[in-house]
This record gives sequence, structure tokens and C-alpha cells, in this order.
Amino acid sequence: MARELDPTTKPESALDPKNNLTQTNPKPRLNHPRLISIETRIGNRNDENHNRMRESRADGSGDVWQDVNQIFEQTSRAQVISAINLFRAQFPEFGFLHPDDLEYRQDELSVVQKLRLLVIVAVSHRYSGSYTADINNKNTLFIANEVQKRVTSGPSLVLIQTFLILSLCNWGDGDGFNAWMHCGIATRMAQGLLSTGFASCGKRETLSELEKRTLWTCFKMDRLLSCGKRRQAMFSDGDMHFSLPVNDTQFLFGQNPQAAVVDDSLRNYGPDDHLVLLIQGLRIWSRIHTWIAEGGRRQPGMTEPEQCPFNETSDWSKMKQDLIKWRESQDALMKYPGTKVSVHAQRGQAERFGYINLVYYVSLLFLCREFIPFSPVDEVKPRGPIEPPLLKARGPDSFWLQNVFDLYDAASQISSLLSDLEHVGCPLRTPFSGLCAFSSTLWSIYGAAFPNFMGFTPSQTSDADAQAERTMAMLYNDED
Repeated sequence: MARELDPTTKPESALDPKNNLTQTNPKPRLNHPRLISIETRIGNRNDENHNRMRESRADGSGDVWQDVNQIFEQTSRAQVISAINLFRAQFPEFGFLHPDDLEYRQDELSVVQKLRLLVIVAVSHRYSGSYTADINNKNTLFIANEVQKRVTSGPSLVLIQTFLILSLCNWGDGDGFNAWMHCGIATRMAQGLLSTGFASCGKRETLSELEKRTLWTCFKMDRLLSCGKRRQAMFSDGDMHFSLPVNDTQFLFGQNPQAAVVDDSLRNYGPDDHLVLLIQGLRIWSRIHTWIAEGGRRQPGMTEPEQCPFNETSDWSKMKQDLIKWRESQDALMKYPGTKVSVHAQRGQAERFGYINLVYYVSLLFLCREFIPFSPVDEVKPRGPIEPPLLKARGPDSFWLQNVFDLYDAASQISSLLSDLEHVGCPLRTPFSGLCAFSSTLWSIYGAAFPNFMGFTPSQTSDADAQAERTMAMLYNDED
């Protein structure tokens, strides 16, 4: 069983059944060694060393580096590799991990490189059968303290990556503020290196693929954590003047073809281009979510005829058109439900396939819900907002009927997609997928509550109820 780090803790035998690292995770598809606390099994110290270490922790001075080294030594290589593989599957937006990370030599790693691997283990520990909130909090706090001590030592690519993963860890714990702060530290470091440290690149295309992927990860996390919270995004589109990442095959095998430019609208993106699709999709999702958080249809001027959603001049219509164009840029192999999850599961890519489709459907859901009445008790069919502010133009009935259809279809596709991922043993359990599951559940309940407004038959109403229950069950499983 995992325990917290304590320099006075007596090490337990590796043969003890309760410390057997070869146990498998009971959750689907996570057949990796049990991920236990990275703060475990530190041997006895004599009183003199113990007191000195306690003093160094208390005043921030002394040899804190030794602690990180010792903890890493007690973390098995199999545990680190399993954590990396799980992390790459669950979080495809973090595209900077490379096969070289699996071939590390411990004596060649810097302390920051060890911290980066330890924070990956900490994130992956959440998917372990031995997970406890107490151990998780202590793991995160230890890593945060150690990495924060190195903020003023100068930016580096590895340090940026460590802060990004730490922000993900905070986000998964529901600690949105620290997630935002740690992502902000990573972003400011990246901006500093972009202007001075990345081979003095300036505006020239001299970034390595690993550097570009790290910068794009900053961009994606910035978009995920800033939208909907009235938090100003730190990476503007204008800052991302370099090309999009190459596809995975080119990255993994070291090929270096001419990469696509950011505004390339003619390409058809397939399974190996998941990073490009995520960058483009999260940019659209961020715009939609931010627009809604700032008031959506209740913003000044949104009731004017030119801003009514059925008019192409409206902000709403422009965002939807961008979403549709992004969807059309995807190869048929990337579109659910036309392509089954099981096909991508056979290639070990089910999670990234699921993520891209979740971005599309949740973006569509959030757009459509903006003009759905909160409580259409006396309404017999959709006709736009019935609560102030009311639109100054009515719009065609066909638009409102299609909007309700798209809303419920998006909720249904999210529910089915998450269920299919579970069924093939590739559950996607991240903060973003949790938001998608919650949104799907909410609008399934809505459909069952107002069947006349939705145009549901009794059978469809029953299906909506069952869909809500099924998706809610997946949310509860995520909390286990």
C-alpha cells in the first residue's frame, strides 16, 4: 500500500505482498504495474542526517537535490515506463513525449528531468487501484515544492514540460487556481525562450519539433484552463507564428519533411495528425466557451438582427461555420460514429480518436444550447429564446428545429462515444472528458423532462432517461 514520504520511515521488504509492484491494475486496459506513491520506501536516516534534512526543508536551504535523487532511485523503471505509456494514451494533447523518454539512463538525468518523470508517475497514480487522495496530495505538493525552487534558476524545455504536467495534475484534483498558475509559469517561460532562448529563433523557423510540440502544448493547456473562467489567455494566436507539428510517424522516426503552416485549410488530416486536429479544435472550443462565459446571447448587441444565430453575419454562425470546416478537414477515419472506436483501439489510438470527437461534439452542444429555453414547460416546439433578452428577428422554424436536433444528437454521440471507449477497455478519464460526460447527462435529462418541446415519442423519452443514467454512471466511475 502506498505511503507518504518520511525520511524516518523504515523500508519494507519488496517481497511483502502488500508492496508487490507486479500487481496489475483492476481497471480496464491499465495492465501496468501498480503505481504507488513516489514518496514511498525511503530508508532510515541517522538522526544527524534526518535533522539536517528537516532543517533544509524548513528554511529552503541545504541539499534538497538529494531528496529528489533518492525518491527517483526508489521508483522502479517499470513503474516509470508504465506511467509514461498510460500518460501518452490518456492525454494525447501532451505530444512532446518521445520514445527516447523510455530509454533514459538514470545516471544521465538531471534533477529537473527526474522531476518531470516523477510528475508523470504522480498523474498516472490516479489511475491506480491503490490511489488515495491523501497520497496524491502529498505527491503533488512534494513535486510542486521542488519544481518551484527551480523557477528562478532559468527556463528550460524540461522545466516547462514539468510545469505543464503539474498543472494537469492540479486540474485533475479540482485545483483550478494552481493549475492555472503552474500553466502560467510554463507559458511565461516558453514565451521567454521563444524570444531569446530557442536558438535565438525570433520569427524564423528554426525551432526543433520537440520545442514546437512543447509550445503548442502550452497553447492547448492555456486554452483549456482560461476559457470559461474569465481568465485572459496568455498565448495569443499571433504568438504562434511557427508551423504546426508534423505527424506522429514523422516525429517518432525523426523524419523532417516540410510541415504545414498554421492556416493550411486544404489538407485532410488523418489518425497520425491528431495533434494538429487538437490544436485547431481546442482553438475553436476556447472561442465558443469564452464567448458563452462572457454572456453569450446576453452580450450587448446580440439581439440585433445581424447577430441572430440564423444570420451568417452573426458571431454564433461564424463560430459554427469554423467548427464545421474543422470537421470537414478530418479524414473519414477520424469521424465518430462513422468509424468505430474498436478500429482505433486495435491501433492503440482509441483515446486520441475519442478526444478529437469529444471536442467536436461538446463544442456543437455548447453552441446549440445557448438558444435553448431553460424551462419550456408550455412550449410545443422550438422557436428561440423565450427568456429576455429576446431576439429582434424571429428566424425560420427549420433553424430552431435543427438546432434542437443538433443539441440532442451531440449529447447522444458523447454518451455513446464514452460508452464505446469503456467497452473496448480504453476509458478516457480526464477533466475534459468529465465535462463532456456531465454536459451530455444534463441535456439527456432535459430531453426526458420536456419531451413535447423536443418532439420525442414515449420510446425516445425512455431512451433519453436511460442515456442520462448510463452517462452519469460513467461519471461516478471516474470518481472511484
